[in-house]
Amino acid sequence: MRGKSKKKKPIEAYQLGRWRLLSEYQRHLNDAFTGSTLHPTWEDPQRRLLITEYTSLFLLGIFNPIITSMRGLCQASRLEKVQEVASKRAVSIGSFSEAQHVLDPALLKKVYESLAREVASRRKPAANASEAQIPNLTIVDSTLWYALPDMEWAVWRKQYITQKAFRLHVQFNVLDNMPTELSIKEGRRCERKEWEAMAKPGEIYVGDRYYGEDYRLFRRLDERGCSFVVRLRSDAQWVEEEELVVDAATRQKGVIGHSWVRLGKEGLGPRVRVVRVLADDEQILIATNLSVEGMSAEWVSLCYRQRWQVELFFRWLKHIMKADHWMAQSQAGVAIQIYLTLIAAQLLLLFSGQRPNKRSMELLQFMVMGWATPEEVVALLKKAATKQKRAS
Repeated sequence: MRGKSKKKKPIEAYQLGRWRLLSEYQRHLNDAFTGSTLHPTWEDPQRRLLITEYTSLFLLGIFNPIITSMRGLCQASRLEKVQEVASKRAVSIGSFSEAQHVLDPALLKKVYESLAREVASRRKPAANASEAQIPNLTIVDSTLWYALPDMEWAVWRKQYITQKAFRLHVQFNVLDNMPTELSIKEGRRCERKEWEAMAKPGEIYVGDRYYGEDYRLFRRLDERGCSFVVRLRSDAQWVEEEELVVDAATRQKGVIGHSWVRLGKEGLGPRVRVVRVLADDEQILIATNLSVEGMSAEWVSLCYRQRWQVELFFRWLKHIMKADHWMAQSQAGVAIQIYLTLIAAQLLLLFSGQRPNKRSMELLQFMVMGWATPEEVVALLKKAATKQKRAS
């Protein structure tokens, strides 16, 4: 016989925190209102829940690990301190749920970009010449989340039963160590199509083997003025046009050859340069439309190796920032929560000077519970950053 489930205790104000970060967010949100077109419902005098209140309350739930559901978040809105800094009144589950359908995530994108610019302005200059030479790369990739039963829009596979999942497609900037563009689509959405939809002229894109399977896409991106460094499948075929010289120093870096080729068995595909790299007893084939002067074979290899950064970002987003407890079920609602999660990370970065990791999140939670002062947390974070720098 099952025992009775324990009823959760009400959330108390002392268990919550990050009030100062909320006020910083609200400042950036007010700036984002300029030039933004809002849904007419936000101007309705009968509407009690405003954008600032809705998103501030949502952000409070992301900041505080004690809140794990929409119901808990709405219950917390009854607290006097929460009403003082986030929502001016208690919020019902119905009002909170309805707001996701009338808030354009583009508004939160503006807030995120504003915070990202502020973080970038505080970034220290490159420590050495080689670091300063790293090109401005954009990694394209996506990650899959299994969806909740209520997410009817998130169709992934239809076999004996319908599986629900959605994809977060990102364009991840290597130098800034953060996404510059993202989109939420149903799980079955083709990653290559989304890359083409999001691609911008003048960017250098880095992608894995999946993105290298469509040679016609390479041609279209080249015509659009996009550059790419993309891995090819091991069985890729081409017709070689010109074999290029690889000097001894470059060979020591693992590059065993590169040449200009026409992709496809008959050589009817786009003209690219294929760089062959030996790594862990496996030959990696990397295609790029950049000239040798634009990017040497060694740098093509180094740039492709930066692709692992986006995998670390996905892991960080899911496991450190806990972006897996969904407090909104619509496609727009999921985008709102992910943008607010990224905004939370930028605010914490401004506060602590480093992107939140497991240790820093624990320290910040100690501060929330009143076991550590902000000064102690900042000092410990700086100490940990110095120790990590010395180890590297």
